[in-house]
Amino acid sequence: MTHQEKFPRVLSAVMTVCIVIFCGIAALSYMAFGESVETVILLNLPDGAPTILVQLLYSLAIMLSVPLQLYPAVRIFEDNVFPHSGKGNLVVKWQKNLFRAMMTTVIAMIAIFGAEQLDNFIAIIGAFSCTPLSFIYPTLMHFKITRSKWTRAKDLALAGVGMGILVYVTYIGIISWGASPPPADKCTINP
Repeated sequence: MTHQEKFPRVLSAVMTVCIVIFCGIAALSYMAFGESVETVILLNLPDGAPTILVQLLYSLAIMLSVPLQLYPAVRIFEDNVFPHSGKGNLVVKWQKNLFRAMMTTVIAMIAIFGAEQLDNFIAIIGAFSCTPLSFIYPTLMHFKITRSKWTRAKDLALAGVGMGILVYVTYIGIISWGASPPPADKCTINP
């Protein structure tokens, strides 16, 4: 980066624009649909051929991106489960293929049986993955490199807030599991 001193200003501007766009879309959706806003925004679209086409293309894009999303996790598991490569060994190759198929099946079962509780599932996953990435890990890394007692105290306080958020969001997701109404069924044809 040529002008490093400009980075904080550019970062702040980009984050502000992103926040305004996300909040604006959320506010417009809520103003348009009120209390009936669905978790999946595509379910808010009116019935008709264009909506079905958009939903079909979105579903196709999600299905085609699953292998790309699953690959890093499968590789991490494979490296720990299988000590040898399957290039020269046909048995190991088929064991890895069976392992990948089982992983995909487990993910599919979670998606099928957890579809009605998508918002709670996303909240729990977000609590365990996004909260540490946002609040806990950066502050603990900063804690490790700084020497000021006041700064270290602030780092520990922010990490504590992150832990509190993690516990709270997980608790809310677990106690509200099964309590929310089922999502709208857009696949049925009304007579």
